[in-house]
Amino acid sequence: MQQMTDFYSAEQKERIAALKAVVVIGASTGGPTALSQILPKFPRGFPAAFIIVQHMQPGFIKLVARHIDSISELDIDEVQEARTILPGTALFTPVNCDIQIEKNVESSQPIYTLIIREIGKSFEEMHKRIDNAMIAAARQFGRRTIGIILTGVGNMGCAGMKEIHDQGGITIAQDGLSSVVFDMPKASIEAGVVDEVLPLWNIADRVIELVGEL
Repeated sequence: MQQMTDFYSAEQKERIAALKAVVVIGASTGGPTALSQILPKFPRGFPAAFIIVQHMQPGFIKLVARHIDSISELDIDEVQEARTILPGTALFTPVNCDIQIEKNVESSQPIYTLIIREIGKSFEEMHKRIDNAMIAAARQFGRRTIGIILTGVGNMGCAGMKEIHDQGGITIAQDGLSSVVFDMPKASIEAGVVDEVLPLWNIADRVIELVGEL
């Protein structure tokens, strides 16, 4: 049987093998500005992949992704179909979708695929997107998962941060001083599922350190 890795070039296989961690970022109000300060700090080829769930009105995610891509060395895009999870990439999830992460068990090296699934427009479904993305990543990557909760309204991401924490990953919350709205980080902090509370301008440097330790 032909293995999935047979369909990749030597360069692609090398890139897949370089993946050390997955970073899931959840944000709401104030998120686009915060993300535009964090993501440009990572170098090209950084050995982690980013999955970003930005809670906002439909139609704006692609614009945000394009803007941040224009000022970053990471490859940044809104995911529209199944994508191989690669280091040096940041994938924004569509507003109306949840994600799943599948591991190809037949390949000679682990290959992870991000799959999007359209959901309804109910309040409950829309507000579980950050949690579901974090849970999906934590269950595949375990201690190689980093969860980050940025500025935003409500308690979105609290359950997802708990799953990452329970699976041995690292969880980071933006501090109150640098948050436009502190609700989301505060909820995870008060739930006891945050390892580190950092100002916005220190988050990227800390992620670089953490990935370097893996």
